[in-house]
Amino acid sequence: MQTGKFDNLGVSYEEGSNAALLSAIARSAEELTSGKGWPDGVNDLLAALGRVTGVSRVWIFQTVEVSPAHITQNYTFEWASDPKYVQIGMSMFSMFTVTIDQPEYRSLIESRQRGEWQKVIVSQLERGYLHENLSTQKIKSMLTIPIMVDDEWWGTLGFDDCEREYDWNDVEIALLRTAGYLISNAVLRDRLSAKRKQFGILRQITDSSAWAYDFKTGQVWCAAELIHTVPMPMENYNLSLRSAIRLVHPVDRGPLFREIRDYMASRKNVFRHDLRVFTDCGDLRWVELIGNLRRNDRGQPEQFAGIAVDIRARKQEEDRLREEAVTDPLTGVLNRRMFWRELQKHVDGAIDQGDSFAVLILDIDHFKILNDTHGHAVGDGVLRQFTERCVGAVRGQDVVARLGGDEFVILLPGEGGASARAVGERILHSVGASPFAVLGQRLTVTTSIGLYVHDGALTTPARIVESADFALYRAKHDGRNRLAVASCCQTSI
Repeated sequence: MQTGKFDNLGVSYEEGSNAALLSAIARSAEELTSGKGWPDGVNDLLAALGRVTGVSRVWIFQTVEVSPAHITQNYTFEWASDPKYVQIGMSMFSMFTVTIDQPEYRSLIESRQRGEWQKVIVSQLERGYLHENLSTQKIKSMLTIPIMVDDEWWGTLGFDDCEREYDWNDVEIALLRTAGYLISNAVLRDRLSAKRKQFGILRQITDSSAWAYDFKTGQVWCAAELIHTVPMPMENYNLSLRSAIRLVHPVDRGPLFREIRDYMASRKNVFRHDLRVFTDCGDLRWVELIGNLRRNDRGQPEQFAGIAVDIRARKQEEDRLREEAVTDPLTGVLNRRMFWRELQKHVDGAIDQGDSFAVLILDIDHFKILNDTHGHAVGDGVLRQFTERCVGAVRGQDVVARLGGDEFVILLPGEGGASARAVGERILHSVGASPFAVLGQRLTVTTSIGLYVHDGALTTPARIVESADFALYRAKHDGRNRLAVASCCQTSI
Protein backbone atom coordinates (compact mmCIF):
# COMPACT_ATOMS: atom_id res chain seq x y z
CA MET A 1 0.00 0.00 0.00
CA GLN A 2 1.19 3.48 -0.85
CA THR A 3 0.25 6.68 0.94
CA GLY A 4 1.04 10.30 0.30
CA LYS A 5 0.04 13.91 0.73
CA PHE A 6 -2.30 15.54 -1.75
CA ASP A 7 -0.03 18.54 -2.15
CA ASN A 8 2.60 16.26 -3.71
CA LEU A 9 0.27 14.87 -6.37
CA GLY A 10 1.25 15.71 -9.93
CA VAL A 11 4.53 17.44 -9.20
CA SER A 12 6.25 15.15 -11.67
CA TYR A 13 3.72 15.72 -14.45
CA GLU A 14 4.80 17.68 -17.48
CA GLU A 15 3.66 21.29 -17.39
CA GLY A 16 0.84 21.95 -19.80
CA SER A 17 -0.52 18.42 -19.59
CA ASN A 18 -4.10 17.75 -18.54
CA ALA A 19 -2.84 15.54 -15.71
CA ALA A 20 -0.73 18.40 -14.34
CA LEU A 21 -3.69 20.76 -14.63
CA LEU A 22 -6.01 18.32 -12.88
CA SER A 23 -3.57 17.71 -10.05
CA ALA A 24 -3.05 21.46 -9.57
CA ILE A 25 -6.81 21.93 -9.28
CA ALA A 26 -7.08 19.03 -6.82
CA ARG A 27 -4.36 20.48 -4.59
CA SER A 28 -5.99 23.90 -4.67
CA ALA A 29 -9.41 22.42 -3.88
CA GLU A 30 -8.13 21.10 -0.57
CA GLU A 31 -6.50 24.43 0.23
CA LEU A 32 -9.63 26.42 -0.56
CA THR A 33 -12.03 24.21 1.40
CA SER A 34 -10.00 23.27 4.45
CA GLY A 35 -6.83 25.31 4.37
CA LYS A 36 -6.17 28.94 3.59
CA GLY A 37 -9.61 29.63 2.16
CA TRP A 38 -10.55 33.10 0.95
CA PRO A 39 -8.59 35.11 -0.21
CA ASP A 40 -5.15 33.50 0.23
CA GLY A 41 -6.27 30.17 -1.19
CA VAL A 42 -7.50 31.93 -4.34
CA ASN A 43 -4.12 33.56 -4.90
CA ASP A 44 -2.45 30.16 -4.58
CA LEU A 45 -4.95 28.65 -7.03
CA LEU A 46 -4.21 31.30 -9.64
CA ALA A 47 -0.47 30.77 -9.20
CA ALA A 48 -0.86 27.00 -9.61
CA LEU A 49 -3.01 27.40 -12.71
CA GLY A 50 -0.64 29.96 -14.19
CA ARG A 51 2.43 27.79 -13.75
CA VAL A 52 0.75 24.66 -15.12
CA THR A 53 -0.83 26.34 -18.16
CA GLY A 54 2.22 28.46 -18.95
CA VAL A 55 0.22 31.62 -19.54
CA SER A 56 1.50 35.14 -18.89
CA ARG A 57 -1.21 36.19 -16.50
CA VAL A 58 -4.18 34.74 -14.56
CA TRP A 59 -6.69 37.19 -13.17
CA ILE A 60 -10.11 37.64 -11.61
CA PHE A 61 -12.40 40.58 -12.31
CA GLN A 62 -15.24 40.96 -9.82
CA THR A 63 -18.51 42.20 -11.29
CA VAL A 64 -19.69 45.10 -9.14
CA GLU A 65 -22.69 46.33 -11.13
CA VAL A 66 -24.20 45.82 -14.56
CA SER A 67 -26.75 48.22 -16.03
CA PRO A 68 -28.11 48.41 -19.58
CA ALA A 69 -25.54 51.10 -20.39
CA HIS A 70 -22.53 50.45 -18.12
CA ILE A 71 -20.57 47.76 -16.30
CA THR A 72 -18.44 48.33 -13.21
CA GLN A 73 -15.75 45.78 -12.35
CA ASN A 74 -12.81 45.52 -9.99
CA TYR A 75 -9.48 43.77 -10.60
CA THR A 76 -9.31 41.74 -7.38
CA PHE A 77 -6.78 38.92 -8.00
CA GLU A 78 -3.81 38.39 -10.31
CA TRP A 79 -0.86 36.09 -10.85
CA ALA A 80 1.79 37.06 -13.42
CA SER A 81 4.65 34.95 -14.71
CA ASP A 82 6.87 38.04 -14.99
CA PRO A 83 6.69 41.54 -13.44
CA LYS A 84 6.24 43.02 -16.92
CA TYR A 85 2.82 41.35 -17.14
CA VAL A 86 1.48 42.73 -13.85
CA GLN A 87 -1.64 44.88 -14.24
CA ILE A 88 -3.27 44.75 -10.81
CA GLY A 89 -2.97 48.07 -9.03
CA MET A 90 -3.15 50.12 -12.22
CA SER A 91 -5.71 52.93 -11.92
CA MET A 92 -7.39 51.87 -15.16
CA PHE A 93 -8.28 48.50 -13.59
CA SER A 94 -9.25 49.67 -10.10
CA MET A 95 -13.04 49.77 -9.71
CA PHE A 96 -13.43 50.80 -13.34
CA THR A 97 -16.65 51.52 -15.23
CA VAL A 98 -16.97 50.88 -18.96
CA THR A 99 -19.75 51.93 -21.31
CA ILE A 100 -21.45 48.98 -22.99
CA ASP A 101 -21.98 50.71 -26.30
CA GLN A 102 -19.95 48.45 -28.58
CA PRO A 103 -21.88 45.45 -30.00
CA GLU A 104 -18.85 43.17 -29.59
CA TYR A 105 -18.43 44.08 -25.94
CA ARG A 106 -22.16 43.85 -25.22
CA SER A 107 -22.22 40.37 -26.75
CA LEU A 108 -19.25 39.37 -24.56
CA ILE A 109 -20.96 40.65 -21.38
CA GLU A 110 -24.23 38.90 -22.21
CA SER A 111 -22.36 35.65 -22.87
CA ARG A 112 -20.66 35.83 -19.48
CA GLN A 113 -23.99 36.57 -17.80
CA ARG A 114 -25.29 33.32 -19.28
CA GLY A 115 -22.35 31.43 -17.75
CA GLU A 116 -20.58 30.73 -21.07
CA TRP A 117 -16.79 30.57 -21.56
CA GLN A 118 -14.99 32.63 -24.22
CA LYS A 119 -11.68 32.05 -25.96
CA VAL A 120 -10.00 34.23 -28.50
CA ILE A 121 -6.85 34.44 -30.61
CA VAL A 122 -6.40 38.14 -31.11
CA SER A 123 -4.84 37.99 -34.59
CA GLN A 124 -7.96 36.19 -35.84
CA LEU A 125 -10.32 38.91 -34.59
CA GLU A 126 -11.79 41.43 -36.96
CA ARG A 127 -10.58 44.97 -36.45
CA GLY A 128 -12.73 46.57 -33.82
CA TYR A 129 -13.21 47.24 -30.13
CA LEU A 130 -12.01 43.87 -28.76
CA HIS A 131 -9.04 43.63 -31.12
CA GLU A 132 -7.85 47.10 -30.19
CA ASN A 133 -8.40 46.61 -26.45
CA LEU A 134 -6.55 43.27 -26.27
CA SER A 135 -3.76 44.38 -28.58
CA THR A 136 -3.15 47.42 -26.37
CA GLN A 137 -2.53 44.99 -23.49
CA LYS A 138 -0.21 42.94 -25.77
CA ILE A 139 -2.44 39.88 -25.37
CA LYS A 140 -2.11 37.28 -28.13
CA SER A 141 -4.68 34.77 -26.85
CA MET A 142 -7.15 34.68 -24.00
CA LEU A 143 -9.59 32.36 -22.23
CA THR A 144 -12.27 33.71 -19.87
CA ILE A 145 -14.55 31.67 -17.64
CA PRO A 146 -17.45 33.31 -15.74
CA ILE A 147 -17.62 32.70 -12.00
CA MET A 148 -21.26 32.05 -11.16
CA VAL A 149 -22.48 32.38 -7.57
CA ASP A 150 -26.12 31.56 -6.80
CA ASP A 151 -26.79 31.50 -10.56
CA GLU A 152 -25.55 35.06 -10.95
CA TRP A 153 -22.42 36.32 -12.69
CA TRP A 154 -20.16 37.19 -9.76
CA GLY A 155 -16.96 37.74 -11.78
CA THR A 156 -14.60 36.41 -14.43
CA LEU A 157 -11.59 34.08 -14.27
CA GLY A 158 -9.22 35.04 -17.11
CA PHE A 159 -6.05 33.60 -18.70
CA ASP A 160 -3.93 35.97 -20.81
CA ASP A 161 -1.09 34.74 -22.95
CA CYS A 162 1.17 37.48 -24.23
CA GLU A 163 3.66 35.10 -25.84
CA ARG A 164 1.58 32.45 -27.63
CA GLU A 165 -1.46 32.22 -29.82
CA TYR A 166 -2.85 29.35 -27.77
CA ASP A 167 -6.03 27.52 -28.70
CA TRP A 168 -7.54 25.97 -25.57
CA ASN A 169 -9.02 22.51 -26.05
CA ASP A 170 -12.30 21.24 -24.58
CA VAL A 171 -10.68 19.19 -21.81
CA GLU A 172 -8.61 22.15 -20.63
CA ILE A 173 -11.65 24.42 -20.63
CA ALA A 174 -13.67 21.84 -18.68
CA LEU A 175 -10.90 21.46 -16.10
CA LEU A 176 -10.52 25.22 -15.74
CA ARG A 177 -14.31 25.49 -15.35
CA THR A 178 -13.84 23.26 -12.31
CA ALA A 179 -11.41 25.86 -10.99
CA GLY A 180 -14.18 28.41 -11.49
CA TYR A 181 -16.48 26.26 -9.35
CA LEU A 182 -13.82 26.18 -6.63
CA ILE A 183 -13.70 29.98 -6.62
CA SER A 184 -17.52 30.12 -6.52
CA ASN A 185 -17.48 27.83 -3.51
CA ALA A 186 -14.82 29.99 -1.84
CA VAL A 187 -17.00 33.07 -2.36
CA LEU A 188 -19.98 31.31 -0.80
CA ARG A 189 -17.90 30.07 2.13
CA ASP A 190 -16.58 33.58 2.69
CA ARG A 191 -20.10 35.02 2.59
CA LEU A 192 -21.29 32.36 5.03
CA SER A 193 -18.38 33.06 7.34
CA ALA A 194 -19.12 36.79 7.26
CA LYS A 195 -22.80 36.18 7.96
CA ARG A 196 -21.94 33.88 10.85
CA LYS A 197 -19.70 36.53 12.35
CA GLN A 198 -22.38 39.18 11.88
CA PHE A 199 -25.03 36.92 13.34
CA GLY A 200 -22.75 36.01 16.23
CA ILE A 201 -22.44 39.70 17.08
CA LEU A 202 -26.19 40.18 16.64
CA ARG A 203 -26.91 37.17 18.83
CA GLN A 204 -24.71 38.52 21.62
CA ILE A 205 -26.52 41.86 21.48
CA THR A 206 -30.10 40.68 21.04
CA ASP A 207 -30.06 37.03 22.19
CA SER A 208 -31.53 35.90 18.88
CA SER A 209 -31.66 32.72 16.77
CA ALA A 210 -31.95 32.26 13.01
CA TRP A 211 -34.87 30.54 11.26
CA ALA A 212 -36.07 29.92 7.72
CA TYR A 213 -38.95 28.27 5.88
CA ASP A 214 -38.40 26.84 2.40
CA PHE A 215 -41.60 26.93 0.32
CA LYS A 216 -40.27 24.32 -2.10
CA THR A 217 -39.39 21.64 0.46
CA GLY A 218 -41.86 22.62 3.15
CA GLN A 219 -39.04 22.40 5.69
CA VAL A 220 -38.40 24.76 8.58
CA TRP A 221 -34.80 25.37 9.60
CA CYS A 222 -33.84 27.01 12.86
CA ALA A 223 -30.78 27.40 15.03
CA ALA A 224 -30.62 24.76 17.76
CA GLU A 225 -30.61 27.27 20.61
CA LEU A 226 -34.13 28.40 19.70
CA ILE A 227 -35.53 25.00 20.71
CA HIS A 228 -32.97 23.57 23.11
CA THR A 229 -32.40 24.99 26.57
CA VAL A 230 -28.95 23.39 26.83
CA PRO A 231 -26.17 23.68 24.21
CA MET A 232 -26.48 21.08 21.45
CA PRO A 233 -23.68 19.71 19.22
CA MET A 234 -25.41 20.95 16.07
CA GLU A 235 -25.57 24.21 14.17
CA ASN A 236 -29.12 23.89 12.89
CA TYR A 237 -32.34 21.96 13.27
CA ASN A 238 -34.61 20.82 10.44
CA LEU A 239 -38.34 20.32 11.04
CA SER A 240 -41.41 19.60 8.98
CA LEU A 241 -43.89 22.47 8.94
CA ARG A 242 -46.31 20.45 11.09
CA SER A 243 -43.61 19.77 13.69
CA ALA A 244 -42.61 23.44 13.74
CA ILE A 245 -46.23 24.52 14.27
CA ARG A 246 -46.50 22.19 17.27
CA LEU A 247 -43.70 24.17 18.93
CA VAL A 248 -45.90 27.30 18.90
CA HIS A 249 -48.31 27.79 21.80
CA PRO A 250 -51.83 26.80 20.60
CA VAL A 251 -53.26 30.21 21.52
CA ASP A 252 -50.62 31.94 19.37
CA ARG A 253 -51.00 29.81 16.23
CA GLY A 254 -54.09 31.51 14.82
CA PRO A 255 -52.75 35.07 15.26
CA LEU A 256 -49.43 33.97 13.71
CA PHE A 257 -51.09 32.59 10.59
CA ARG A 258 -53.26 35.71 10.24
CA GLU A 259 -50.22 37.98 10.58
CA ILE A 260 -48.31 35.97 7.94
CA ARG A 261 -51.24 36.10 5.50
CA ASP A 262 -51.62 39.86 6.01
CA TYR A 263 -47.87 40.34 5.58
CA MET A 264 -47.73 38.38 2.33
CA ALA A 265 -50.76 40.19 0.95
CA SER A 266 -49.46 43.64 1.88
CA ARG A 267 -45.99 43.13 0.38
CA LYS A 268 -44.42 44.87 3.37
CA ASN A 269 -40.65 44.61 3.64
CA VAL A 270 -40.33 43.36 7.23
CA PHE A 271 -42.46 40.89 9.21
CA ARG A 272 -42.64 41.21 13.01
CA HIS A 273 -44.74 39.16 15.43
CA ASP A 274 -44.57 38.12 19.09
CA LEU A 275 -45.40 34.55 20.08
CA ARG A 276 -44.58 31.82 22.58
CA VAL A 277 -42.64 28.67 21.64
CA PHE A 278 -42.06 25.48 23.58
CA THR A 279 -38.49 24.40 24.35
CA ASP A 280 -37.30 20.80 24.59
CA CYS A 281 -38.00 20.93 28.35
CA GLY A 282 -41.59 22.03 27.80
CA ASP A 283 -40.95 25.57 28.98
CA LEU A 284 -42.53 28.51 27.17
CA ARG A 285 -40.31 31.20 25.73
CA TRP A 286 -41.50 34.53 24.35
CA VAL A 287 -39.80 35.43 21.05
CA GLU A 288 -40.27 38.12 18.42
CA LEU A 289 -40.09 36.77 14.87
CA ILE A 290 -38.43 39.26 12.53
CA GLY A 291 -38.01 38.31 8.90
CA ASN A 292 -38.82 38.92 5.28
CA LEU A 293 -40.05 37.03 2.26
CA ARG A 294 -37.90 36.27 -0.76
CA ARG A 295 -39.69 35.77 -4.06
CA ASN A 296 -38.46 34.43 -7.40
CA ASP A 297 -38.52 36.30 -10.71
CA ARG A 298 -42.16 35.27 -11.21
CA GLY A 299 -43.16 36.77 -7.87
CA GLN A 300 -43.71 33.40 -6.22
CA PRO A 301 -42.52 32.99 -2.60
CA GLU A 302 -39.30 31.00 -2.22
CA GLN A 303 -38.10 31.52 1.34
CA PHE A 304 -39.41 33.14 4.49
CA ALA A 305 -36.49 33.73 6.85
CA GLY A 306 -35.16 35.89 9.65
CA ILE A 307 -34.33 35.85 13.34
CA ALA A 308 -36.22 35.04 16.54
CA VAL A 309 -35.31 37.46 19.34
CA ASP A 310 -35.72 36.30 22.93
CA ILE A 311 -38.10 38.88 24.48
CA ARG A 312 -38.84 37.23 27.81
CA ALA A 313 -37.34 40.16 29.72
CA ARG A 314 -39.38 42.61 27.65
CA LYS A 315 -42.61 40.67 28.24
CA GLN A 316 -41.93 40.51 31.97
CA GLU A 317 -41.45 44.26 32.00
CA GLU A 318 -44.64 44.75 29.99
CA ASP A 319 -46.54 42.55 32.45
CA ARG A 320 -45.10 44.51 35.36
CA LEU A 321 -46.06 47.85 33.85
CA ARG A 322 -49.50 46.56 32.93
CA GLU A 323 -50.04 45.30 36.46
CA GLU A 324 -48.79 48.54 37.96
CA ALA A 325 -51.27 50.42 35.80
CA VAL A 326 -54.20 48.60 37.44
CA THR A 327 -52.94 47.57 40.89
CA ASP A 328 -51.70 49.24 44.03
CA PRO A 329 -47.91 48.63 44.23
CA LEU A 330 -47.87 48.16 48.02
CA THR A 331 -50.78 45.76 48.52
CA GLY A 332 -51.30 44.23 45.06
CA VAL A 333 -55.06 44.88 44.95
CA LEU A 334 -56.75 47.17 42.40
CA ASN A 335 -55.83 50.84 42.50
CA ARG A 336 -58.29 53.72 42.82
CA ARG A 337 -58.56 54.36 39.07
CA MET A 338 -59.41 50.77 38.20
CA PHE A 339 -61.93 50.53 41.06
CA TRP A 340 -63.90 53.48 39.64
CA ARG A 341 -64.01 51.67 36.29
CA GLU A 342 -65.30 48.49 37.94
CA LEU A 343 -67.90 50.40 39.92
CA GLN A 344 -69.13 52.24 36.81
CA LYS A 345 -69.48 48.89 35.03
CA HIS A 346 -71.71 47.55 37.84
CA VAL A 347 -73.77 50.73 37.97
CA ASP A 348 -74.40 50.38 34.22
CA GLY A 349 -75.32 46.72 34.72
CA ALA A 350 -77.78 47.66 37.46
CA ILE A 351 -79.45 50.19 35.13
CA ASP A 352 -79.55 47.92 32.06
CA GLN A 353 -80.17 44.51 33.63
CA GLY A 354 -81.13 45.15 37.24
CA ASP A 355 -77.93 43.58 38.65
CA SER A 356 -77.51 43.86 42.41
CA PHE A 357 -74.29 44.76 44.24
CA ALA A 358 -72.99 46.18 47.49
CA VAL A 359 -69.98 48.30 48.43
CA LEU A 360 -67.92 48.21 51.63
CA ILE A 361 -65.60 51.07 52.54
CA LEU A 362 -63.21 50.39 55.39
CA ASP A 363 -60.11 51.76 57.03
CA ILE A 364 -57.84 50.81 59.92
CA ASP A 365 -58.75 52.27 63.29
CA HIS A 366 -56.15 54.70 64.66
CA PHE A 367 -53.76 53.94 61.77
CA LYS A 368 -52.12 57.37 61.92
CA ILE A 369 -51.13 56.83 65.56
CA LEU A 370 -49.81 53.34 64.71
CA ASN A 371 -47.82 54.69 61.78
CA ASP A 372 -46.36 57.63 63.74
CA THR A 373 -45.50 55.42 66.74
CA HIS A 374 -43.90 52.43 64.99
CA GLY A 375 -42.72 53.97 61.69
CA HIS A 376 -43.70 53.66 58.04
CA ALA A 377 -42.07 50.25 57.56
CA VAL A 378 -44.34 48.78 60.23
CA GLY A 379 -47.29 50.75 58.84
CA ASP A 380 -46.67 49.29 55.34
CA GLY A 381 -46.47 45.80 56.82
CA VAL A 382 -49.81 46.30 58.57
CA LEU A 383 -51.41 47.51 55.34
CA ARG A 384 -50.18 44.42 53.47
CA GLN A 385 -51.43 42.02 56.15
CA PHE A 386 -54.72 43.90 56.45
CA THR A 387 -55.20 43.47 52.68
CA GLU A 388 -54.47 39.73 52.91
CA ARG A 389 -57.12 39.28 55.62
CA CYS A 390 -59.70 41.23 53.63
CA VAL A 391 -59.01 39.24 50.47
CA GLY A 392 -59.21 36.01 52.46
CA ALA A 393 -62.65 36.94 53.79
CA VAL A 394 -64.33 37.57 50.40
CA ARG A 395 -65.10 35.53 47.28
CA GLY A 396 -62.95 35.28 44.18
CA GLN A 397 -65.32 37.43 42.12
CA ASP A 398 -65.38 40.24 44.69
CA VAL A 399 -63.25 43.30 43.95
CA VAL A 400 -60.84 44.60 46.60
CA ALA A 401 -59.16 47.98 45.97
CA ARG A 402 -57.09 50.51 47.87
CA LEU A 403 -58.34 54.07 47.57
CA GLY A 404 -55.31 55.54 49.30
CA GLY A 405 -53.60 55.59 52.69
CA ASP A 406 -55.40 53.06 54.94
CA GLU A 407 -58.73 53.39 53.11
CA PHE A 408 -59.95 50.35 51.19
CA VAL A 409 -63.11 49.50 49.27
CA ILE A 410 -64.70 46.16 48.41
CA LEU A 411 -67.25 45.67 45.62
CA LEU A 412 -69.59 42.70 46.16
CA PRO A 413 -71.39 41.75 42.91
CA GLY A 414 -74.76 40.04 43.36
CA GLU A 415 -74.94 40.63 47.13
CA GLY A 416 -78.01 41.89 48.95
CA GLY A 417 -78.25 43.54 52.36
CA ALA A 418 -78.05 40.47 54.62
CA SER A 419 -75.28 38.70 52.71
CA ALA A 420 -73.26 41.92 52.32
CA ARG A 421 -73.53 42.57 56.06
CA ALA A 422 -72.31 38.99 56.69
CA VAL A 423 -69.24 39.67 54.55
CA GLY A 424 -68.53 42.84 56.51
CA GLU A 425 -68.88 41.04 59.82
CA ARG A 426 -66.54 38.32 58.56
CA ILE A 427 -63.90 40.95 57.74
CA LEU A 428 -64.29 42.55 61.18
CA HIS A 429 -63.66 39.19 62.79
CA SER A 430 -60.75 38.26 60.48
CA VAL A 431 -58.94 41.55 61.14
CA GLY A 432 -59.43 41.60 64.92
CA ALA A 433 -59.15 37.87 65.63
CA SER A 434 -55.39 37.82 66.12
CA PRO A 435 -52.55 40.40 66.35
CA PHE A 436 -50.57 41.43 63.27
CA ALA A 437 -46.95 40.23 63.41
CA VAL A 438 -44.79 42.89 61.68
CA LEU A 439 -40.99 43.23 61.99
CA GLY A 440 -40.90 41.36 65.29
CA GLN A 441 -43.83 43.27 66.80
CA ARG A 442 -47.33 42.03 67.54
CA LEU A 443 -49.96 44.70 66.97
CA THR A 444 -53.70 44.60 67.64
CA VAL A 445 -55.58 46.04 64.67
CA THR A 446 -59.30 46.74 64.19
CA THR A 447 -61.27 48.21 61.33
CA SER A 448 -64.43 50.23 60.78
CA ILE A 449 -66.71 49.56 57.80
CA GLY A 450 -69.36 51.49 55.93
CA LEU A 451 -71.80 49.42 53.85
CA TYR A 452 -73.79 50.56 50.83
CA VAL A 453 -76.34 48.15 49.30
CA HIS A 454 -77.74 49.12 45.92
CA ASP A 455 -81.55 49.20 46.03
CA GLY A 456 -82.20 49.77 42.33
CA ALA A 457 -82.44 53.54 42.54
CA LEU A 458 -80.79 55.63 39.83
CA THR A 459 -77.43 56.74 41.17
CA THR A 460 -73.77 57.40 40.29
CA PRO A 461 -70.46 55.89 41.42
CA ALA A 462 -69.58 59.11 43.25
CA ARG A 463 -72.86 59.09 45.24
CA ILE A 464 -72.38 55.43 46.10
CA VAL A 465 -68.88 55.99 47.52
CA GLU A 466 -70.10 59.13 49.28
CA SER A 467 -72.93 57.18 50.95
CA ALA A 468 -70.67 54.29 52.00
CA ASP A 469 -68.12 56.78 53.29
CA PHE A 470 -70.79 58.52 55.37
CA ALA A 471 -71.71 55.14 56.88
CA LEU A 472 -68.01 54.56 57.68
CA TYR A 473 -67.94 57.91 59.50
CA ARG A 474 -70.93 56.80 61.62
CA ALA A 475 -69.19 53.50 62.46
CA LYS A 476 -66.18 55.41 63.76
CA HIS A 477 -68.38 57.89 65.64
CA ASP A 478 -70.18 54.98 67.32
CA GLY A 479 -66.95 53.53 68.73
CA ARG A 480 -65.02 51.93 65.83
CA ASN A 481 -64.46 48.20 65.16
CA ARG A 482 -67.95 47.94 63.81
CA LEU A 483 -70.04 48.13 60.60
CA ALA A 484 -72.64 50.79 59.71
CA VAL A 485 -75.09 50.67 56.81
CA ALA A 486 -75.90 53.62 54.57
CA SER A 487 -79.60 54.58 54.49
CA CYS A 488 -81.48 54.58 51.18
CA CYS A 489 -82.10 58.29 51.19
CA GLN A 490 -78.38 58.94 51.10
CA THR A 491 -78.05 57.37 47.64
CA SER A 492 -81.02 58.66 45.69
CA ILE A 493 -80.73 61.55 43.27
